[in-house]
Amino acid sequence: MNYVVALAAVVAVSVTGARAAHHEKKPDDAAMAAKMDAHFKEVDSNADGQISEQELVDFVTAKAKREFAAMAGDDGLVSYDEMKAHHQAKHEAMMKKPADGAVDEKPDAGEHSEGHH
Repeated sequence: MNYVVALAAVVAVSVTGARAAHHEKKPDDAAMAAKMDAHFKEVDSNADGQISEQELVDFVTAKAKREFAAMAGDDGLVSYDEMKAHHQAKHEAMMKKPADGAVDEKPDAGEHSEGHH
């Protein structure tokens, strides 16, 4: 049960950060379609063109475990200060602007911009 609560908290925090990023820069339709296509393929682990409940659960669980590992200290627990520092660092990385002035919406390699679920 605690795992489900922790997973819900990670997803809620991720959605909040992603919504703030969307207000910064609205991608064009082609860019959004490309992101959605890439994200769908990422979740559709058996590449059958459909996402099953188990595929979504597996994807979100793996993502939550990566997020937890990135936040957890040596004790295997996440304090409020560790979570706050982790999300502040992610926010700062996301807000760094490339030379062309565009906002980089993908702070973590291998992960899509969160908040679309």
